Amino acid sequence: MQTAQSCASVVSMWSLTDLNSKIAANLREHEQLLVEDHAHSGLDAMREIDLHPIAIKGLADSETTVLRESCLPSPKLELPGKNARERVDFVLLPDQKKSLFDPVDAHKELLRASGTLFESFASLAEPKESECDPREAMWIEMKCVPQIRYVDGIPTPNSKYEFEMINGPSEDVIKLASDPLICHGAVLVVVFNEHAQAGPHDIAMSVRAMIDRDLPVGLPEIEQFPIQDRAGNAWCTLGMIPVRM
Repeated sequence: MQTAQSCASVVSMWSLTDLNSKIAANLREHEQLLVEDHAHSGLDAMREIDLHPIAIKGLADSETTVLRESCLPSPKLELPGKNARERVDFVLLPDQKKSLFDPVDAHKELLRASGTLFESFASLAEPKESECDPREAMWIEMKCVPQIRYVDGIPTPNSKYEFEMINGPSEDVIKLASDPLICHGAVLVVVFNEHAQAGPHDIAMSVRAMIDRDLPVGLPEIEQFPIQDRAGNAWCTLGMIPVRM
C-alpha cells in the first residue's frame, strides 16, 4: 500500500449528519423500550461499552460494514502484537468491503516471506478486493458523559463532568489525528443532562476548548431527545465532532 498518498487526495463519502441521526434514533428507540418495560434505570445508567452495540445497530447495510474495536493502522511501536495496539470504537467500511486492510499484518507477512520464494509477492502487499484501505474508512471514537452518574447503581452528581467533557474527547481527537492512515474520523460525545439546553452548550464549549488547544476539529453535528427522568438526567444529546485530517 502506498502510504505516501495524502488524505487530501482521498474523497469522503461519509455524512456525519446522517451517521449522528441514525445513532440518535438507535439510542432513542432503546430508551423507549426501557420505558415500556418499566425499567428502573435508563440509557444514562448504562456503561459506555454497553451502549456501543445499541449505537451502531442498523448502521451496517448492503454497502457498509461496521467493525468494533479495530486497531489503529499506524502503531507507535515497531510491529506490536494486537494486544499492544491502540484501538478505535467503531470503524465503518464503504463499498461493500468486508474487512479492514492492516498494514502491520501485511508487514509481518512480508518479513515472514523474506528470503523465500514468496518474497516478491509479499512485497507487493495491497488490500484485497474485499478489504478496505484504512484511509477510506470512517473511524469513530465514542465518549459518554452523564451529569448524574450511576455508581454501584446509585445516582450521584458527576464531580468530574467538566473534566470528562474536555479531556476524554480531546485525547480521542489527538489519537485519530495523529495516525497518518486515518483520513476520516470523528469523536461522538453522548451527554446526559437535566435541561435540554445544557447538552448542546456543553458540547460547544468542549469543542471551543479543543480549538483553543489548536486541535483539528470542526463544528459538531447535534442530535437530541428526551429520556425518562429517573434521577436527574432528562435529556440525551449527541455531538458528532469531525476530526480534520
